[in-house]
Amino acid sequence: MLDLHCHILPEMDDGARSIGEALSMAAMAVKEEIDAVVATPHCLDARNIDAFVQGVKRQGQQLQSVLDARKMDLDIFLGAELFMDPAFLKVGGLERLTINSTPYILLELPMGEVPLYAEDFIYRLRLMGFVPIIAHPERNLAIMRDPNILYRLVDLGCLCQINTGSITGSFGKQVKRCARILLTHGMGHVLGTDAHSDGTRGPYMKKAIEQIKSWLDEERVRKMVGITPYQILEGKMVSTEPPKRYKPRIKIFSF
Repeated sequence: MLDLHCHILPEMDDGARSIGEALSMAAMAVKEEIDAVVATPHCLDARNIDAFVQGVKRQGQQLQSVLDARKMDLDIFLGAELFMDPAFLKVGGLERLTINSTPYILLELPMGEVPLYAEDFIYRLRLMGFVPIIAHPERNLAIMRDPNILYRLVDLGCLCQINTGSITGSFGKQVKRCARILLTHGMGHVLGTDAHSDGTRGPYMKKAIEQIKSWLDEERVRKMVGITPYQILEGKMVSTEPPKRYKPRIKIFSF
């Protein structure tokens, strides 16, 4: 399996705090039958892309070297989790922040809202040749209140990555409910652990996959786990079904 969203690089952000913790996360990933990880540290400052990219390469090479020396069967690919800040559109070099040097770029929304500039931001990324993948939209407060906010962004050409911890309930019932709605309405295309440590936010996938088997048909699960993430990693075109608008149930006595 491939984990498209993981904060495994040590001392890059709020993920692994040391090479020791990164190795512990790697061991957990292997135990979960993950054979490849895309390291996606947070990229928050448009003014320091050069230093950020150099740090990602340095830490990625170091971690892979140690994994290989210890004969741990895990491949590390590089990327970033880009914060949706319009300042990034004014600087060059965004291609250095993509997943494995492909057109796919992992994009993080502010947690409390979907900003008014979101559609323009995504539209301009698309014009530049990128394919945005929105990270964990099910945890965004505005989307939790109204999942259809995400519909327009998907309709603009975004893919969406759902956290495995959201599916299993690690972030609460409301987040799990939103994850299910997005997945069953064509607004969730790929999974990621979004692992930050070797603890409760470790790189867990198996339990989430068993859960979505009760939500989605077998072919959609197979595509989400075994096809789409590898197409992204290789820079191939991902085919998706049109998203469906969410229609909440109307309670007869809601008045």
